[in-house]
Amino acid sequence: MSKEEDIPDDPEEIRGNEESIAMLKRVAKTVSSHLGEEAVKVEQACFLPCTDDGVPIIGEFPGVKGCYVATGHSCWGILNGPATGAAVAELVLDGHSTIVDLKR
Repeated sequence: MSKEEDIPDDPEEIRGNEESIAMLKRVAKTVSSHLGEEAVKVEQACFLPCTDDGVPIIGEFPGVKGCYVATGHSCWGILNGPATGAAVAELVLDGHSTIVDLKR
């Protein structure tokens, strides 16, 4: 998907890029001979939360007091999750974060 495409409401409607899927299958075979022998059961894609500038959006949601967001980490969310959680906790409890600069 690109930002020019409409994003479906249902994630089940997202289809993977056939060339990318074929490449992943080829790579999987080089990693493990067992992966090359097995039949693929499901091919799927998912939403990847990204911002236009690549910087995550972390902070209080404008116009909704007490509602906080932390999104847009792309594929790095799983690695940045602990620090993001700590920053949001500080923001909620103290009104600001000391461990990371949340200004955009």
